[in-house]
Amino acid sequence: MTRPSDLLGRLAACLAGALVLSLMWGPQEGSFGNFWFVINHALFSPRVLVFLALGVVAFLAISFWPKVVPFLARPGVWPLIAGTLTVIAAQTLMHWADQVGDAKFGTVANAVANTNGISSLAATFFGGLAWAQLVVIVLLIGAAIVTGIRNFGWAAAALSVVAAVIAFIAHGAVVNRAGGADHSLGVYVCIVGYLVLMTAGLVVAMSHEQVANSQRAVNRVLGWRPGLPLVLIGAVLGLISMTSSAWFSPQNYNATLIDTNNLFKGTGLAPIASQYLLWLGWALFAASLALSGAATYLRNRTLGWAGAAVGGVGVVLTILTLYRISSLAARRGVDGAEGPWQNLGAGGWMTAAALFLIGAGGYIAATAPRFAGRTAEVDSDAVASGRSASGAFLTAPGAVRSGIMLAIAVALFYPPTANGFWQSVLVSQIGIYVLLAIGLNVVVGWAGLLDLGFIAFYAIGSYTTAYLVGSLPVKPPSWLHMSPLLAIPFAVVICLLAGLALGAPTLRLRGDYLAIVTLGFGEIIRIVAVNGDRVTNGSQGPSTQVPHPVIDLGPVSITWGLNQLQYWYLLMVFVLVVLLAFRRLEHSRVGRAWAAIREDEVAAQATGINTFRIKLLAFAIGASTSGVAGVFFASQVGFFTPDNFLLNNSILVVAYVVFGGMGSLPGAIAGAALLTWLPEFLKDQVPAADRQMWIGAVVLLMMIFRPGGLIPARRRAVELSGLPEQRQSLEARDVPIHEGAAR
Repeated sequence: MTRPSDLLGRLAACLAGALVLSLMWGPQEGSFGNFWFVINHALFSPRVLVFLALGVVAFLAISFWPKVVPFLARPGVWPLIAGTLTVIAAQTLMHWADQVGDAKFGTVANAVANTNGISSLAATFFGGLAWAQLVVIVLLIGAAIVTGIRNFGWAAAALSVVAAVIAFIAHGAVVNRAGGADHSLGVYVCIVGYLVLMTAGLVVAMSHEQVANSQRAVNRVLGWRPGLPLVLIGAVLGLISMTSSAWFSPQNYNATLIDTNNLFKGTGLAPIASQYLLWLGWALFAASLALSGAATYLRNRTLGWAGAAVGGVGVVLTILTLYRISSLAARRGVDGAEGPWQNLGAGGWMTAAALFLIGAGGYIAATAPRFAGRTAEVDSDAVASGRSASGAFLTAPGAVRSGIMLAIAVALFYPPTANGFWQSVLVSQIGIYVLLAIGLNVVVGWAGLLDLGFIAFYAIGSYTTAYLVGSLPVKPPSWLHMSPLLAIPFAVVICLLAGLALGAPTLRLRGDYLAIVTLGFGEIIRIVAVNGDRVTNGSQGPSTQVPHPVIDLGPVSITWGLNQLQYWYLLMVFVLVVLLAFRRLEHSRVGRAWAAIREDEVAAQATGINTFRIKLLAFAIGASTSGVAGVFFASQVGFFTPDNFLLNNSILVVAYVVFGGMGSLPGAIAGAALLTWLPEFLKDQVPAADRQMWIGAVVLLMMIFRPGGLIPARRRAVELSGLPEQRQSLEARDVPIHEGAAR
């Protein structure tokens, strides 16, 4: 039994942690001469009561954790958590009205409170109803989970729909009163959160099980009609994009599809683009939706292929129309546009994404396996139960491909809708570090070798490119002078040789000793770049700008550098090629040898594997991938210095691989993307000095609750939690009454 003194100490620790969180959260920032400012703002204001309440909740959760755990496994808990966090994020972090101050929810609420004549619903919503309705819905769902009273779940689901409608109407009233163009997303994220809460309420009200099985539920939804989720997402996205989203001049005309048609009527727009704006766009959307929807529901291959074809044609014509209207507008000098692809809104790109997803749904329906006889029964049982011999989460037919198609749609069509800042972050931060993480995953994740000097190969690739394009003090011979794209094979070969040169004398070392040697190699390369004035131009970097890539093949001429999007799509080609090659490599004999070495090098050597050669191959392949990233970086930024290749960058790449999941290609991508996006996102949320603290907190929580990473490799997941059959054998099972009867 816990003593009262222990409970008091625990309560004091939780309250102290809550006060520290209050100091961390918010824009307040003191100085060495005035520490009292941040303390006064964070602790001596009503906001501290919220954090103290969180401390009390944490204390109760810790004290009564054994009694809480059974309820966490009940149906509806995780949708409740996800929906609540989504609504909180929307109402604390995101923009709600671009015309009002910093556009955050609190700023808009203050403006509404000081505005006369605004609708009573908007005043009530921003005056406190937004938070009150969230609390009521969460309490109702929580009560339904604890007590099992289904009516609470039904009431929470209905209130969630009402809350979403209220948020939408209140936001519209504010935007109409403020005037001007608004492209904020806070209200839409809030609506998504309430829809998730509605789902949680429905799950609690309709479920007859005591223990939730998220894997089984997801696979049932995705496996019922393969491809249908993509069609539904595309349908919703298409309706929004073709009715209310801006297609042209989002900051001035804010023209929807119909408005764009009216603007360009009689202006000499290409006939195909004119017809698309008038009726063809809607016709393609309706035809692809009907064909793919019918194909997924009826599981008809012919209709699936037809839907995929119509969706593909629709994507091409949508992009062609966007090019035509932006080119014509640039020639006429609308809004100061200087070339094609400028001054476009998100509507056209959202429509292209919608058509792509609808077509992808038709493709999945056309290629989904057909089960017959006993095989169908066995596979359907596996889908329904969520079991997988490989430990995979998604076992339903077409589920993995649906996820891949959704990721491709985001990668292709989200970047054009982002502003210039986020496009730059995508290219110069996220994209490059994703490529580096994929390369380091070979060394750290597959072969189990800790490499802290990986950034050195990145530097070698960058300086090789600068030399071959003539940007260093030492010029190449005229026959060797080339474009950055042609420098890729040379950079790959040189980095591969550098990997061999580093690995040959050092790979007989293991563990920390190998890490120290690779760390030293990375620092040697950086110091050589700093001191080699006559070759590298020292700390100033290349003496002239590294030119942008150019492809000139007669009628086809492409010049990069006009905008960041060109580099993004070039980077996507690099990443796709590397992923396809590494995917085959992972399941090859070499990949299995790497796995054996990572698990037990002595045992691997005893089975006949040449461990030295296999480890050397891992170093060389990882280094060559880093060389490709170096070519891209040098041509994209133009100027760089040795300070771009610090030890800290190597450690960051290792952290990305570990955070995402060692040995997992999707994990390496997700880890690098999230941890490079997070610091940029936090720039507008917390003081600069606090940014690393929040990133550290995220990493710490991940290591505690998901030690295998965001998307762990299957082998790693099995190591941490066992095979599905082993986990199932540890669970309590119902015993038939005749087996438990006394004899």
